[in-house]
Amino acid sequence: MNNLKYINSIHKNERSFFFIKKISESGFWDNTIFGLIQFILNRDKDYFSITNKRIVYLVKNKLIKNSEYSDFSKIKFNSNNDQISFKNLHNQTKAISLRKLRMTYEEIQKLKKTLNQNK
Repeated sequence: MNNLKYINSIHKNERSFFFIKKISESGFWDNTIFGLIQFILNRDKDYFSITNKRIVYLVKNKLIKNSEYSDFSKIKFNSNNDQISFKNLHNQTKAISLRKLRMTYEEIQKLKKTLNQNK
């Protein structure tokens, strides 16, 4: 199953608390003729989602992290370094850097509000 179908299936089967979908940042090769052709045919996307069971993070349609967490109230977001931390099912603290997602001020505020509401 490709990653886009996977994230869609997660959203059908789990309750979504937070979701961001963005156009991926362009790199060096995106500024060439090859990049222009790729832009026209298929533009990559970045996804970040927190559901009632897991955290899923994709960059340029490639799965970076798919982790189940033990307790939603233990999820923390540090806006100084764009890092989210949580306890996995084995009670180990894990962290994910969201820098590549390039979150806007509004998205950061929405994430903070979501995390504070569901505690």
